[in-house]
Amino acid sequence: MAPKNLVNIEAVSKSFGKRPLLEKVSLGVSAGERIAVVGRNGAGKSTLLKVFTGVESVNSGRVTVGSDVHVEMVSQVDSPDADATVASVVVPGRPIHEWAGDARVRDVLTGLLGGFNDELLNARVASMSGGERRRVQLAKALINDCDLLLLDEPTNHLDVDVISWLVDHLKSRPKLAIVVVTHDRWFLDALCDRTWEVVLGNVEEYDGGYSAFVLAKAERDRQASSSESRRQNLLRKELAWLRRGAPARTS
Repeated sequence: MAPKNLVNIEAVSKSFGKRPLLEKVSLGVSAGERIAVVGRNGAGKSTLLKVFTGVESVNSGRVTVGSDVHVEMVSQVDSPDADATVASVVVPGRPIHEWAGDARVRDVLTGLLGGFNDELLNARVASMSGGERRRVQLAKALINDCDLLLLDEPTNHLDVDVISWLVDHLKSRPKLAIVVVTHDRWFLDALCDRTWEVVLGNVEEYDGGYSAFVLAKAERDRQASSSESRRQNLLRKELAWLRRGAPARTS
């Protein structure tokens, strides 16, 4: 049975002012896919993730999120409420006796936050460092039972041990679809099996993680260069034929 389709975007265009970031892009994400999004800074990678939430407006095209599909996104910037605590963010409205026996909750809180004592659970998120807030964001997303997880620079401010734990945890959830933007090439290679390159408003698709993408892109560029070289050689021959004039044309 084919994996369940979660989100589709069809002929989507998105601009900021006069600057187009996406131009008639059509893509889809199915259950269990692990997709790396790469491209130059400012190319539109984060914008593409936001479009897949189904909330970000587009200039044209259509975004379709399955009726029973739950999408979570961890963005680069968070704006926690002044009074929000770790507990109110990651396990909102749930007393500790309700979730303490949940293996996933315990695993996530231990792996990302180092445990779940009262001091930690009652800490105010707004007073935390950037790295601590990032771990709280990730914990919230991983505890929720989502179908599609969108990650925008998830490894920022994280140490090597936490990044390694995050990869292992995500690998342990094969049905979860993930689309990730990050400059951490190891993370992309360890997790992803497909790559989207955002370039000049388009999205080029490649099989494999970051290393496979680099090799495949180099081969595409080589073939394109070879095709252009053949085209230029043919053009030179045609021009030379024209310059020889009428006698050559009648020969």
